[in-house]
Amino acid sequence: MRIKVLPDTVINQIAAGEVVERPASVVRELVDNAIDAGASDVFVTLESGGHSRLSVRDDGCGMNRDEAILAFERHATSKVSAIEDLMTLSTLGFRGEALASIAAVSKIKLRTRRAEDDVGTEVIFRGGRLVNVQSCAWSKGTEIEVEHLFFNMPARRKFLKSPRSELARIRTWLAHSSLGRPGVRYRLVADGDEVLNLPPVTSLEQRARQVFPADLMPISLRESGIAVEGMVSHPGQALSDASGLVIVVNGRLISDKLIMRAVREGYDSMLKDREYPVGYVSITMSPEDVDVNVHPQKSEVRFRRPDQIFAVVRGAVLTGVRSIKRPMALLQESAAVVVGAREDSPRVQSKVATAPSLWGHSSVPESLSMIETPSTRAVDVVASPRETYSDKPIVSTPQYLFDTKERQAFRFSDLRYIGQALECYLLCELKGRLVVVDMHAAHERVNYNRIREARATGALVVQKLLIPEVFRLSEEQVVVLMEQQDALRELAFEITQRGIDEIVVHGVPSILAHRSCASLLKEFAVEQVVAGWRERLEERIDHMAARLACHASVRSGDALTKHEAYALFAQLDAAELSGACPHGRPCVTEFSREAVERWFGRDR
Repeated sequence: MRIKVLPDTVINQIAAGEVVERPASVVRELVDNAIDAGASDVFVTLESGGHSRLSVRDDGCGMNRDEAILAFERHATSKVSAIEDLMTLSTLGFRGEALASIAAVSKIKLRTRRAEDDVGTEVIFRGGRLVNVQSCAWSKGTEIEVEHLFFNMPARRKFLKSPRSELARIRTWLAHSSLGRPGVRYRLVADGDEVLNLPPVTSLEQRARQVFPADLMPISLRESGIAVEGMVSHPGQALSDASGLVIVVNGRLISDKLIMRAVREGYDSMLKDREYPVGYVSITMSPEDVDVNVHPQKSEVRFRRPDQIFAVVRGAVLTGVRSIKRPMALLQESAAVVVGAREDSPRVQSKVATAPSLWGHSSVPESLSMIETPSTRAVDVVASPRETYSDKPIVSTPQYLFDTKERQAFRFSDLRYIGQALECYLLCELKGRLVVVDMHAAHERVNYNRIREARATGALVVQKLLIPEVFRLSEEQVVVLMEQQDALRELAFEITQRGIDEIVVHGVPSILAHRSCASLLKEFAVEQVVAGWRERLEERIDHMAARLACHASVRSGDALTKHEAYALFAQLDAAELSGACPHGRPCVTEFSREAVERWFGRDR
């Protein structure tokens, strides 16, 4: 086989395969260029999810005639002049391949004008070939219109997702990307309907309120030249995938496993192995400390100091999460719609969304759903959009049952205790609201905090048993339990093995002195232990401490007196993170008077 140089057309089509995967890839590249051009208003339109036509219009600086033509050459860019520039990039785009790649696989029209020019310029390409250049009347800024993507590559076009799937992905990306530029207005019109409208705001927090309707907690930390700010959700609103967590680095929307892991570890023991919080994390650092030139689509980066990044992000999230004391907020019907991050994904719900509902059905309450229109189905507030979308613009700010100051000032001791219901829930009243406390989850949080504090101060002592407790396990389970002896010793358990299938308990932590510990130790023996736990001994001990706290706490069916209920409330006020149990479930939630009256039809 002879070696030959490929034609430019083939080279551009091959390059397009790295940069342009689908209509959403085109929108991402064009919007990034619009932002780099100084746009304050980005307007995206789609037809058939971008299959037949898409356009991005901005009010940025625009281009003159020569620049408009040159922009379609490969590696033509205004953002990089020398190799040193790659180490200090502050722009979203820099490779100079986007327009050339898009033009190679579509019919594309560019219209642009600078503020100082009298007329604009129109440039038309078809399949990578220049068709026409002419002057035109145009306002300041640029519009790029792309038609019939992959018209000359039928094999690629055949594998495009459905129009609704593309629309969901584009809407999601725009909403998430807007977190990096809160001062920019983002609009999206699909087949004549406005489906996204995010007006400019002055802060990241305001932008987050437009995008996420969850009860978000602010996080903030500046250390070692790294600034982290963002908002994260109550652990009870965690999802089964990472679609609800947005990561922004120096204004660039990215996907990064290191930061994702740091956020999850910031939640301590409250997230399970495959649970992820909702919210966003924005990281600002010196451009020299992050390499953005590691992925063709600029969706991944490499950090010069990954350990410091991990520590600062984890510390910011941990500090924010520890402040959870208030009831988990329920949204009213006027709340904005959260935008999921992945289409065609299975339905996912939060820990509390799958419970039987007081709204008369077993799915998520209407107040936690997308506003249903004649042309759409309701989609759970925490679910990825799959193939559905709302034809209502996202413009409103979530309305919570209580304002931010009230949430921060919430005290359990201010509750007026009414009584115990369904053997497990403490019914209370506070300022015209019905507040419900899960007594087991609340006591579990108190005990977990006590165990951790006692370990830290050396006060977790062994309670020797007058008569050792003996129980049997299978030979394999005995091996598993004895392998964890170091972790058990840290929690004040003293056990030995007798024979091949018996465990003898000589001492237990004092918090368990009044209970049999055989069932708890059996749980440790039969549960699947995550590989590599010995290298993460503290993580394993925390997990076991949470189980220990669970066994030491009041349980459903235990009757609490009024005095005991108020004593529990006082302990919760003194405890950090008293709004959630060690497993992330909410300890307290509330219902407004209006919500209660709606249950009984008194609002009609």
